[in-house]
Amino acid sequence: MNPGTRALPAGDGASPSLGKPGKWKYRLVAALVLIGIGALALGFRSLLYHRALSLAPKPSEAPPLTVRVQPLVSETVSSALTYSGPVKELEKAELSFRVGGTITGLHRVVGPDGKEHAIHEGDLVTPETILASLDTADYVRDRNVAAEKVATAEAYLAQLESEASLALLEFRRVEQLWKSNATSISNLDTAKTKQVSTALAVAGAKRDRESARIALAQAEANIAYCTLKSPFRQGTVAARFVDVGQRVTANQKSFLLLDLSSVVIGFGVPDTLVGALRLGQTVDVFCDALPGSRFQAIVHKIASAADQQTRTYPIEVRVDNQPGLKPGMIATVEFRKEVNSYLLPLTAVVPAAREATYQVFRVVERDGKSIAESVPVRFDNVLDNRVAVRLDATTLLKPGDRVVSTGTHRLHDGQAVQVEP
Repeated sequence: MNPGTRALPAGDGASPSLGKPGKWKYRLVAALVLIGIGALALGFRSLLYHRALSLAPKPSEAPPLTVRVQPLVSETVSSALTYSGPVKELEKAELSFRVGGTITGLHRVVGPDGKEHAIHEGDLVTPETILASLDTADYVRDRNVAAEKVATAEAYLAQLESEASLALLEFRRVEQLWKSNATSISNLDTAKTKQVSTALAVAGAKRDRESARIALAQAEANIAYCTLKSPFRQGTVAARFVDVGQRVTANQKSFLLLDLSSVVIGFGVPDTLVGALRLGQTVDVFCDALPGSRFQAIVHKIASAADQQTRTYPIEVRVDNQPGLKPGMIATVEFRKEVNSYLLPLTAVVPAAREATYQVFRVVERDGKSIAESVPVRFDNVLDNRVAVRLDATTLLKPGDRVVSTGTHRLHDGQAVQVEP
């Protein structure tokens, strides 16, 4: 034995850390047994769990939601824009005499009481009605004087024309003698001078006669200007400013006449509307002063440029043969528009998953069941509590689809539904 080497204790040669010989074997067996028991317990527990699941009653399917549907069909939608403006006469004229004078007569009108009266405000007049007359005595004298001047000028012209004819014949006779050397050149010059002077005198006399005739025509026109006539097919006297015996001057206002056979209503429209208007377009007109009455008008005038102050386009509509509408009333013009649209109630529309988009649910049949199917939609307009759905080639929603109108807040895509009759 080497020095420093310790002798092992007597025994069976086992390691001192394992204790007594054979104990570690019992411990190993005990551990294996415990592991086996645990594995059996887990397996038995899992078997019981799955057995319980297989024996548990299956949950029943959720009942379908009851909804109301609306078929997507085309409807005629009427909309109206209204504008108000004052009623005006179609035309008006301030009448005056073209010459001065004294009023000698006014047109007489038979009133509702059967009595005649001088024409005044509110009376109706027909075309060429003589409203007032002036004293024509002075103008008749002027006409007579002018006629005398014309007669004198014509007589003087006739005398000069006769002298000019004789002077021409004399010149031709002397000219023939001069050519045959039977007279002198001085005689020829004298005859030529007289012929020219008489011809010039005739031309001057003709101008004088024409001036006299013009003066006569003016004198006769002045006599005609002594009567004042209505220029309208159906005129209404708005004001009378003269009386019998009154002295008036030329162009002094005597009558104000209105043409009320038609009236016009003026107003302004924005640039968004003016492009849709056309001349002759029919519109409706009503007036608070005439409750229950509606009139038909046509677009009479469309301005080509906007007003610089209001930035609107002046429009006029004309109402024909409606005596109830009078200048100064405020009338309302209604522009109606009818379009065909596919309308759905607002309750049918819900926000879609994608931001700023919307969808509706339509009911389709699958395997004998009614299913709610989500469909994205776009809108053209909102009318009260309904929306106009845009249908085009890219739209999944089609005419005739049954769209859920109530109960959409509870639905999701693929939800089973029951349609309420």
